[in-house]
Amino acid sequence: ESRRRRMLAQPKAGVIEKILKPNDWNQYEIRCEGPRIRLYINGTQTIDFTETDPKIPLTGVIALQIHSGPPTEAWYRNITLTPLK
Repeated sequence: ESRRRRMLAQPKAGVIEKILKPNDWNQYEIRCEGPRIRLYINGTQTIDFTETDPKIPLTGVIALQIHSGPPTEAWYRNITLTPLK
């Protein structure tokens, strides 16, 4: 998280390697409800984070990003935004 210069949450060791499908499509779900953010990869929850800093807004921009490093290629498909009720 660039604003705070640190990881806000990380999955348990080894979880990603078990559920990620290299060189294949992976489903990534981001569920935001108020200050609570849950991340899922291929149906498995990897993160359950609750923002405790009241200065962090609960609304904002949605963007896709690849961090710096070696040349990387990322493909996206079937992106859907669903308002929660």
